[in-house]
Amino acid sequence: MYKSLVKKAALALTLVASAAVAQAATFNIGALGNTYTNTVDVQGTFDDTYTFSLPGSFSGVTGGYLGFDFDGSGLNTFLTVGQGTPGAGLMVSLPINTTMGGVDVASYQSTFSLTPGGSYWFKLSGSGDLASYTVTLAPVPEPETYALLLAGLGLMGAVARRRQSK
Repeated sequence: MYKSLVKKAALALTLVASAAVAQAATFNIGALGNTYTNTVDVQGTFDDTYTFSLPGSFSGVTGGYLGFDFDGSGLNTFLTVGQGTPGAGLMVSLPINTTMGGVDVASYQSTFSLTPGGSYWFKLSGSGDLASYTVTLAPVPEPETYALLLAGLGLMGAVARRRQSK
């Protein structure tokens, strides 16, 4: 009887200790040339770091975050952004925007002007008893890229109009 009780106590202690340990992951995106999307399921406390570099043809990054807390206990999430090696940076609290059917929903979207060719990082940290979040990053082309695109479209329109008049 004591053996069974000791085993149960040891198992309960192991479960409590594993729940108290923070989940941490590092995602190295590399050179951000296309849209990047990652969905992560979290339970308890989490501290996830994303690192990436911005190629010279891009002037910034548009980022989006969408988080769900399925048990309604609240998803407390923070975003920290910086340049170079991950460390101290500007921390922004990501609020819960709405609650639908007992599920808390948090969303955040922003555009950051960044120096082309630089290395950057951001960290999502927080807690949620049973939650999931999705990160989406998309590079923003430099203004010269848009100018070339518009010039090409104008040229194609002129050629089409000329063919139509013949």
